[in-house]
Amino acid sequence: MKNGILKKLSTAAAVVCMIGALTGCSSNNAKTEVFTENVTGSADGYDYELWKDEGDTTFNVEPGGGTFSCEWSNINNALFRRGKKYDCTQNYKDLGNITVDYGVDYDPIGNSYMCVYGWTRDPLIEFYIVESWGSWRPPGAPMALGTVTVDGGTYDIYKTTRYEQPSIDGTQTFDQYWSVRQSKPEGDGTKIEGTISVSKHFDAWAKCGLELGNMYEVALTIEGYQSMGKAKVYKNELKTGGTYTEANDITVTVDEDAIAQLSEAEADAGTPEAVGFFDISFENGKEGWIPRGGSMVSVDKENASDGSQSLFVSGRTDNWNGAAIMLSSDTYKPGQAYKFSCKAMQNSGKDATMKLTMQYDCDGEKYDEVALVPAKSGEWVTLENPAYVIPDGAENLQLYVESPDSLTDFYVDEVSGAEGE
Repeated sequence: MKNGILKKLSTAAAVVCMIGALTGCSSNNAKTEVFTENVTGSADGYDYELWKDEGDTTFNVEPGGGTFSCEWSNINNALFRRGKKYDCTQNYKDLGNITVDYGVDYDPIGNSYMCVYGWTRDPLIEFYIVESWGSWRPPGAPMALGTVTVDGGTYDIYKTTRYEQPSIDGTQTFDQYWSVRQSKPEGDGTKIEGTISVSKHFDAWAKCGLELGNMYEVALTIEGYQSMGKAKVYKNELKTGGTYTEANDITVTVDEDAIAQLSEAEADAGTPEAVGFFDISFENGKEGWIPRGGSMVSVDKENASDGSQSLFVSGRTDNWNGAAIMLSSDTYKPGQAYKFSCKAMQNSGKDATMKLTMQYDCDGEKYDEVALVPAKSGEWVTLENPAYVIPDGAENLQLYVESPDSLTDFYVDEVSGAEGE
């Protein structure tokens, strides 16, 4: 009898183990997977990814659900995320009601954010629902298109555009949609917990004219930019399903003036193209110059270093905001020297620094100083480098003007790119 009982128990245990193996629900033998380099994968019904361009990263993918922990330092840009990827055949309404219940011990030092992140196709959209951040509140746009109050917080709604930048479909120009909390959620020290009703944010965006495409990804994400820090995501429950119903328990405000102003700026900008050698004095409009970050660019008819017009850069919310022009890879070759020059003037009432910078891709975004000069208020200065060498491996070049120590508006005129001396 004793042996018979043991045999039955052994048989039952074997069946349980087999079921556990088939369903992936048994965690007795599951182990935390540790990654330090770029990786994508899936486990326990959740997709995961570590992406960085450089630096030191540790990504711990834990068993039993969507939890993970991460640490970063010496980076330019790094993302740690865990969520779900889709086949781009359904929009968010087809997926039902999407929510994320989270618990995060979040301890960044510098520029970072904790968010729900993802992409859609048709149209190609990168989106962020930012719950908390480090030293800088994204996205640096000059104006919100509206607000949404949901899940106990009020979020500003923004739209920004990335010009010829890496995406899930290669180098593209695409829009970004944002919901950013007006204030960080209160928590227990560095621990914060809550719910992000993803579909309700999407509903609010639609009221502001921001339409999404078919879903590619929704993931709880920790992102760091030129910073260090650590985070432990001890709860990450991504839920979809049920019958979608438009949210009736959120409060949405729409700023029609901001939407009209943004639409006018987008129409005025058109579709910029990368240029070869150039000599621009803005007598014929913006001539390919686009805003960088949250700034706005417009032609000014009252201030010019030569001729009657210049480019006016306003609405800067961070030092790197400015004006940029895309450079053609058919003309500008890595390892070759070129001459870049421009005139700039700021009217802040005090001294500021003006800088000409090259942005490029090489295992992530990189930035290289072209020229740097001090500028007195109300005086035109010349930013020039007669023999700037394009870095090896550089792609997707953008030349831009910024003020690294001031948020002042400024003017740009007489900009040129030519063969090096």
